[in-house]
Amino acid sequence: MVVDEKDILGRAFGPYQFFKQRERELAQEAKKNGNRLPIHQVWRREYYNYPYLILETDEHVIERFSDLMSNIVDISTDCKIVPTPGMENDARFMRLFTEVIEETNWRGALTPDVTRKATNTIHAYFRDGIPLGCRMFGDREHIPGKWIVKYSKAAYVKDMLKFGRFRISPASEYSKGSYIKAIKDLETARPYKLKALSDLLKGGDTVKARGMTMKIQNGFIPMEFMVDDYFLFSSCKEIDRRMPTDFESDAALIVKNRSEFVKRLKRAMLEQFPTWQFLEGEVYYYDPYNDIPRSRNQEFWKHFSYSYQKEHRCVLRPRRQHFGKLAPFFVEIGPLGDIAEAIYVE
Repeated sequence: MVVDEKDILGRAFGPYQFFKQRERELAQEAKKNGNRLPIHQVWRREYYNYPYLILETDEHVIERFSDLMSNIVDISTDCKIVPTPGMENDARFMRLFTEVIEETNWRGALTPDVTRKATNTIHAYFRDGIPLGCRMFGDREHIPGKWIVKYSKAAYVKDMLKFGRFRISPASEYSKGSYIKAIKDLETARPYKLKALSDLLKGGDTVKARGMTMKIQNGFIPMEFMVDDYFLFSSCKEIDRRMPTDFESDAALIVKNRSEFVKRLKRAMLEQFPTWQFLEGEVYYYDPYNDIPRSRNQEFWKHFSYSYQKEHRCVLRPRRQHFGKLAPFFVEIGPLGDIAEAIYVE
């Protein structure tokens, strides 16, 4: 069935008028207070001005709510559920959470079943008692900026420490259905939704760009940025008490000299692919509704629903378009006892 965007906009007319009225009320409130509002009211006022999610489906709004819920809580060193620091990164998640609450409120979408499923994400770590990560790390603290952590099975971690032996996989492997949800991500595709609500409000239902006419869908122009396959070595930039459960790991390699480890890994990977390009860095967790693919290094961009993983990456990619199928390979960079420590679940 073809959905008429203007018909959808007509059904959202009431909520849209409500948002504009609330915007006017907050403008008056700000005027009375020296043009100042509490930060949460500033976020609301800006969203009321351009409620970009208003035409999105309930399904996508609820999914967004669940994604945010799973990233604004964490497990502390004393094994308690705690909120993540709310004002980091320009309070980005708190702002997005405020917006999605406004959307779910007018829709009546936050049913008990929806909120239960969203909070189950964090409670699931305690399903079998004390989470794996708590048993693995105890009250151990992390050294920011210097350490990275690789989660795996005990037998593999022993080989990592003793021989510096690592399996390097193509990014395309991470989208295979056999993988668990935590690592099942389309590592060679980056979906985005370009905002087009203003175009609909002006009476159009298509947008023209670069010689193409694109249909607006639920107030957005959907697009997908494809990345050529590449080799990926993934680790975590912090000790984290959720990751062992996510990756079904009973051990971890803590690398305590990140720069030296990366230098050794780079040398070993380039020995096998000398004409390829090696890159390393921390992942940027993008919001498909508010980010556009600015960076040329899309290998380091990942959907914000995975933000809690705090990922660090080493990437090996071809300098020219590569048409062959990539296969996993192993590297051995030598014993790592001088820069790393192995931790096992007790």
